[in-house]
Amino acid sequence: MSFYPLSYLRIFTKKYGMNITVAKSWQELNEWQLQEIIDVYLNHPEEQWEKAFEKMILILFQKKNGFWTRMKLRKLIKQVPVSTLAEFGEFLLEPPKLHQFPEIEGVIKPADRLGDLSIKQFSFMDQFFHAWTDSKSDKYLRALCAAIYRVGDFDNLKLPDVAKYTDKLTKKERQVIGFIYMSCYHHLADQFPVVFPKPVKKEGEEKAQKPAKKPAFKPFSEIILNIVMHEETQPLGNLHESNKTRIYEFMNVFTRIILKNQKLEQEYAKRK
Repeated sequence: MSFYPLSYLRIFTKKYGMNITVAKSWQELNEWQLQEIIDVYLNHPEEQWEKAFEKMILILFQKKNGFWTRMKLRKLIKQVPVSTLAEFGEFLLEPPKLHQFPEIEGVIKPADRLGDLSIKQFSFMDQFFHAWTDSKSDKYLRALCAAIYRVGDFDNLKLPDVAKYTDKLTKKERQVIGFIYMSCYHHLADQFPVVFPKPVKKEGEEKAQKPAKKPAFKPFSEIILNIVMHEETQPLGNLHESNKTRIYEFMNVFTRIILKNQKLEQEYAKRK
């Protein structure tokens, strides 16, 4: 794709008296842009990515919904091709770093990067998230939003109480929350690569005609139970205590357990 020099856009904006500034990261997008861009991001057909990206660029420059903003955008793209404007939206091709959930009156949001979450709450969130991404069902997206927020301490029996507040959101608002969870999940995976190992491609696999089979999803509720039942020292206590463990503390302990078991497996293999 060829681009006009950046000075072309600056000359145009000066000539027509248009003071145009655009967001330079996911974090700088305003509420309307975030909802609209994420809606395109999540719902475009894979084979139409180029058209979807072009639509995201137009949203980036429109900034808000309304007749006059659409007119201003039309005036801009008559003079500057979208291929030129696309250079300003290259950050949309990068993994988002959205780690702060929006406030919802009546319920409590998680700390940034899920910092104050119990592993039990995370296990419910993660289960609903995978069900939503697999099915694209709004039913699971609603459940995910209800699991992310809470009233008082987290209790899965209170999910219907939380849903009374989160179900009032529009679908686009719920999609933003789901997207932020995905970003936080990726951050968590980067922090704990032993717990969330990336698939290793074998030589020649990149040219394979069939995509790699998606690994089976294992709920964290099963992992918690396995730690409680099979780890003799019970590093996280009994099941009740383990469920209350903060997520980052849990991941640190789980990392040590995995590494310990890997070492034992290696030593056992040497003896055979």
